[in-house]
Amino acid sequence: MQKQRFPTLGDWTEKKTNEFIEEKLIIRNPEELKSKIAKMISDGTKQTQIVTDFDQTISSFLSPATFSLFRMSELSPQDFKNKVQSYYDYYVPIEKDQSIKIDEKNKHMHEWYQKVSEAFHEAKFTKSQACQILNTSHIYLRYLFESFFNKCVEEHVPFHIVSGGVDKVITTILASIHEIDSYNEMTLHANQMLFQNDILEKMEMLVTATTKAKILESSGIKFRNNTILLGDLPSDFYMTKFLNIPNQVSIGFLVQDHEYQLEEYKKLYDITIIGDPSFLVPIVLLSKVIGHPLSEQCSQLFNSQNYDQLRELF
Repeated sequence: MQKQRFPTLGDWTEKKTNEFIEEKLIIRNPEELKSKIAKMISDGTKQTQIVTDFDQTISSFLSPATFSLFRMSELSPQDFKNKVQSYYDYYVPIEKDQSIKIDEKNKHMHEWYQKVSEAFHEAKFTKSQACQILNTSHIYLRYLFESFFNKCVEEHVPFHIVSGGVDKVITTILASIHEIDSYNEMTLHANQMLFQNDILEKMEMLVTATTKAKILESSGIKFRNNTILLGDLPSDFYMTKFLNIPNQVSIGFLVQDHEYQLEEYKKLYDITIIGDPSFLVPIVLLSKVIGHPLSEQCSQLFNSQNYDQLRELF
């Protein structure tokens, strides 16, 4: 496999991780999930991969999306902030409106991303400015994500990120956890910051919530038989739609127990975790697959009554 390069903006020196808070689990079909977990454990590490979103999946619900760092930062030009805020206010309701047909939504998303790309081009951010914006931001990683990511690296578990966020912001964050240039099993599909002489010349807008499945389908990656899929939106569930993966355990993070959202999540995800979820459930599942014992900390957390139903399925 050809070695990949994951350029960063510099060092994320202000790394933050949220704390563990009580989370509620809802399992869509316990017997089906039990069968999926058993198959995954039986097949083992060499047949397992991760497919995940980044913004508010790896990062916490406390965090802004990586694009929003620039919109919200006091270090960004005011004219740029005004433009992207107006685009955000107009297009986000369209993105979330489940009544809009996919072709029509794609058209609006394309318009939005073109306008945002033009705003970034005009703002002429430097790499150092972008890194400073990240370091003065309020991005929080989910509790236990670092342990989960390190286990994936150590066991060479393919880790496929498909994100509508910003590539170099994401790689800067991940590089603060591990040397990702040596992690050949990691892939990243995100919107690209293209610099020339350290000046941002173009934001290449490649990924939206509605294009992730097609991007993975055309990636040329040889996918494994078992997937742990992680997302925070209903659309994230469909990232692997065209891959014909035989066995998948899907985990959806839901910020609040709103009935209209919960019903949609329950129809899709094997496990819905409500609150500001940690990576406890993913790391428990991964540890079972790779045959590693849980840390004492994780064992204590997983033994609480919130996880009674899930524990019975292993």
